[in-house]
Amino acid sequence: MADQAGIDRVSPFWLGVGISVSLVVLLVISETVFGRWDLLFVGDDFDPLERVQTGVLRDIRIAIVHCLLVGYLPAALLYVLQHGKRTVARLQGALNCTRQECDRLARSIRLSKRGLLVAALVGMAIAFLPPYFVEPVPEAPWHPRNWNPEVAWHRILGPIMGVGLAWLAYAISVVSLRMSRIAQRLSRIDLLDLSSLSPFAQQGLTNALLLIGVLSISALMMLETGFMMLIIIIGTGTLVLAGLALLAPVRGVQKRVREAKQRELDWTAAEICRLRDGFAKADPDHRSGDLADMVAYRTLVADVSEWPFSGSTYVRLVLYALIPLASWGLGVIAEEVIGRVFF
Repeated sequence: MADQAGIDRVSPFWLGVGISVSLVVLLVISETVFGRWDLLFVGDDFDPLERVQTGVLRDIRIAIVHCLLVGYLPAALLYVLQHGKRTVARLQGALNCTRQECDRLARSIRLSKRGLLVAALVGMAIAFLPPYFVEPVPEAPWHPRNWNPEVAWHRILGPIMGVGLAWLAYAISVVSLRMSRIAQRLSRIDLLDLSSLSPFAQQGLTNALLLIGVLSISALMMLETGFMMLIIIIGTGTLVLAGLALLAPVRGVQKRVREAKQRELDWTAAEICRLRDGFAKADPDHRSGDLADMVAYRTLVADVSEWPFSGSTYVRLVLYALIPLASWGLGVIAEEVIGRVFF
């Protein structure tokens, strides 16, 4: 319990910033100790743009991206767990549970040691593949004798990134499936007011945003030569996972809404049949508007969306999708500035 409370008090933002900044500082120190900065200004026959896009500076930039991802992934993992528990707390009214019951339900969202171990092994295995998709592919890319100081950072941080990404995907899966099952505990579904179900949609949006964050940082490597194939693979996989992560938490809610909607439609159909019989027998001058009201109500129920997404949800999704493009654009500008200022 104490460990759980301690985790809840940790700030994901400062955890990520602390790890990333510490790694970048260590990278700068190591480059200084090995005298790598001097190589940036050796020789007069290099084209300025080529000097920015190739050689030591290219490898340093890639190492910095690795540092950023290694800091981002544990922060995102921690945020998934914390946000999932807060989402359950916000559902207290819809779940018709006491504060203590909702707290116990929130604490039931946890990661198993076996799941973390399996995810770590899968992530580490996948992490050994990227060097084979970056042109030019070096001979024996995982043999230390072929590493310069910058590439050593790539090779050491790469498997750590793989494990972190696998753990993040596993955490999102666990939280999403738990949220989907929690939907079965909803006391009732008000088809005319689905606002109480918005926390499920917000959890899905959070999942998608955190995965798109991985793509946004990785997009900085699109600036480097030879990374196009790797970025395509990473981008496609990340967007597919983001789509699944968006829908997974609301799948249980969608099922409950669909069932409630079908029950209401069946009821309105029976009522329309009953009112129709009375309508046919009634005096034309004394017919009520009940049948018309029921038909209008049936149309209203039929138009209710089974997914608890609002218009703002789709707007936010579009904005999220633009984040990697903005990251890439800022990287292009930064590369141009570096080329002009230093070379």
